[in-house]
Amino acid sequence: MNDIIRLKDSMLDLTKTRKISYEKGSRIEKFKGGSIIPIVNDEMFKTLFSREENIKFPCKLLSYILDISYEELLEHLHFTKNETGKEKKEETSYRQDLVVEINGVVINIEMNNNPSETVRERNLSYLFRLREDRKNKEEYQPVIQVNLNNFCYQGETSTREDFCLSNGKGLIYTEKMIIVDIYLPNIRKKCYNEKEELTEMERFLLIGIEENRKKALEYVGGDVVMKEFSENIKRSSEEWKLIEAYDKEWAMKDWGRQEGIREGIKEGIKEGMEKGRHKEKVSIAKGLLKDHIALDKIIKYTGLTEEEILNLKEE
Repeated sequence: MNDIIRLKDSMLDLTKTRKISYEKGSRIEKFKGGSIIPIVNDEMFKTLFSREENIKFPCKLLSYILDISYEELLEHLHFTKNETGKEKKEETSYRQDLVVEINGVVINIEMNNNPSETVRERNLSYLFRLREDRKNKEEYQPVIQVNLNNFCYQGETSTREDFCLSNGKGLIYTEKMIIVDIYLPNIRKKCYNEKEELTEMERFLLIGIEENRKKALEYVGGDVVMKEFSENIKRSSEEWKLIEAYDKEWAMKDWGRQEGIREGIKEGIKEGMEKGRHKEKVSIAKGLLKDHIALDKIIKYTGLTEEEILNLKEE
C-alpha cells in the first residue's frame, strides 16, 4: 500500500485502517449433485436478487437493514439502472450488482466474493458515483451501500457493522452516505455456536450460503418468504445454465489457486537457492577475512557489499 500523508494535530489515527482476513465463509467448490449453488456465486446472486419477479428477496433482506417494513418495501421499492459514470459515449461505465430505490433513497447491494482491500475502495467509488449520478440540480439523494462480504476484517467478530463519514469525536459529517457491511463468514461461525441465537437476517442469509439443501431448510422456520427463497435456490441450482456458470467460476478460481501454488513453489525454490548462495558467499568472506585479504578483493570475489563484510568482522 502507498504511504499516506498523515494529518498534523489531528484526532484521527490513520494507522488503524482495518486489514482483510482471508478466511472466507463460502468457498467456490466444484458443483456436486444434491447441493445448492450459494448466492456468493455471481450468476446465482443475479438470478435471485436482480430479477423483477424475485423482488420479494431484496425487499426481505432490506427489511432487516432499514427501518421500513417488508410490506412497505414490497409496495414502494423499485429497481433502477445499475450502471454509473457514463453520460457520454467515450466515458467508462461501471456496473453494480443491484441498485434499487425507495422514497428517494438509492440503495446499492454488492456481493463481494473477492477478499481484497481493493474491493473496499471500489465499493466506496460506487457510493460516490451513485450519489453523483442521482444528483437532482443542487440536491444529492441519500445513498446506502450494502456490502455482503464473503470475508471479514482481522479481529472482527460481529456479523454487521454500519459506517458513515464522521470525525474523531463521532460527529456525523452527512447522514446521506451510509455503508452497511455484513460479514458472511461470521454469520456461518455464529450458526455453529449453539449458545448464540440467530437473527432473522442471519437465518435468511444462511439459506443463501449453505450448500447443503437439508441444512438450509432448517433456517426457514415458518417464514413464507424464506421458504420461497429456499425453493428458488433449490430450483435454480438444478438449471444447467447456472451449474455451467458456477463450474466455470470454480475452474477459474481453482486454476488461479493452482497457478498460485506453482508460482509459490517456484519462488520458494528461487528464494532457497538465493539464500544458499548468500550463505556460501558469507562463508567464503569469513575465510578471506581470517586470511587478512584486502576488503576490495573480498567484495570482488564474493559480490557482498562493504557493509555486509564489515558486519562479519564484528561477529
